[in-house]
Amino acid sequence: MAEADLAAECGTTEDGTNYIGTIAEVLNRHVDLHMAEYVTVDLPNDPPTDAEVETFWNHLRESIDAGYGIVMNFIAPSNNPPFPIKGSGPCPTFYSYGVVYHYTSAAGYSDDGGERAVWVVDSGGAPFGYWLTCRQTAILCAGKGYAYARVKSAPGVPVLPGPAPAMGEAEALAFAMGNVLSNDRYGELLPAVRKMLQDADCTTPLRVAHLLAQVSVESGGLMYQCELADGWAYEGRQDLHGPNMQPGDGPKFRGHGWLQCTGRVNHEQVSQWAFSKGLVPTPDFFVNDPEALCTDQYSGMSVAWYFTVARPQLLSLCDADDVVAVTQAVNGGQTAIDERRAALGRCKQVAEILMPHPEPVAPPPAPEPAAPKVHTPLTGRPHHHGDHESLRIPEGHEDILDQLLDVRAEGLITQRLVFELAQRAGIDAAALYQETRDSF
Repeated sequence: MAEADLAAECGTTEDGTNYIGTIAEVLNRHVDLHMAEYVTVDLPNDPPTDAEVETFWNHLRESIDAGYGIVMNFIAPSNNPPFPIKGSGPCPTFYSYGVVYHYTSAAGYSDDGGERAVWVVDSGGAPFGYWLTCRQTAILCAGKGYAYARVKSAPGVPVLPGPAPAMGEAEALAFAMGNVLSNDRYGELLPAVRKMLQDADCTTPLRVAHLLAQVSVESGGLMYQCELADGWAYEGRQDLHGPNMQPGDGPKFRGHGWLQCTGRVNHEQVSQWAFSKGLVPTPDFFVNDPEALCTDQYSGMSVAWYFTVARPQLLSLCDADDVVAVTQAVNGGQTAIDERRAALGRCKQVAEILMPHPEPVAPPPAPEPAAPKVHTPLTGRPHHHGDHESLRIPEGHEDILDQLLDVRAEGLITQRLVFELAQRAGIDAAALYQETRDSF
């Protein structure tokens, strides 16, 4: 489609296009979604990590090989304008006018001689195309991001849209959080994240994606488990500390956890909720120890409480895929909405991988083996001890036999208990029985 048509559909103004995800959404209206879909990738680190540069290169190749270009959002300060290579260029002259925010696209790649290069199509000015190193291209995208076409099938084999390619759980969590921390650190946090998602009733990929996207922005990719400010700004606020307000409550109950539970009242409510679910040992656990909410074990607890108790409408908003409404409920405004959209795009790609699974229920303990039967000389139907002849029941009085059997059963139970006790005491119960019987 023509650039002017794309700009119009994106709602572009003289100030530009607000968010690269908007372009991805428009492009997806015009591509065969059975074959590929445009996915927005955020690059929060400046400069990008080696892993992010490698991921960018892989996305570039996947998209170009499938016949789709990549959209890139450049931030080029005057000390780092594009530096064309391979004899191409020069870049448009406007890059020399301070910090430039500019959309470009990539339409080719090369790794001749082991040098990774990206062919940039730049409508901003002549010569409208030049080669950059892969690393500089990724650096120019840092702080914003890019949108690439994720291939869903081999050419000519249409399939329904599906999840992103499989990756490890720690790697998926790192990707969702923008790779702020190392994969090893995300591996350490993974149990707490899964517990958070389970306690927050995240039973669908959409809920998982929205919750993780909000947490990613609020916690800096799970980097911050406690508010950086000292909390004195909250001192004396009745709405945060309630009737039990005490001097020093401001800093004591500053924001804790990945969604920054703030104030004595909220710490009380999280404690009571967690205690009711058997997650903490006392109903005032986080009141007595607010810093516990900053530990790996409990940082996600305030998130689960907030999504299910404090703002119970959040799950429905997640189900509706309404990032603006979810952000309003979490943030009280639209702060960093572009970052939240970008994070949501990442999280949707790996939500299936991070779906919580119910904790396995331990099977009931196997029954203890039954005590071995003690066979005594007296079994079966009652017999007379004298002549050993079967009892003869007068005709018409057969019910007497049932009565005798009931009496005999009670006697046998008593006898069996005696035999078992004797055996445990080391007494030869059978010999004792025979000796007693012979004495009659």
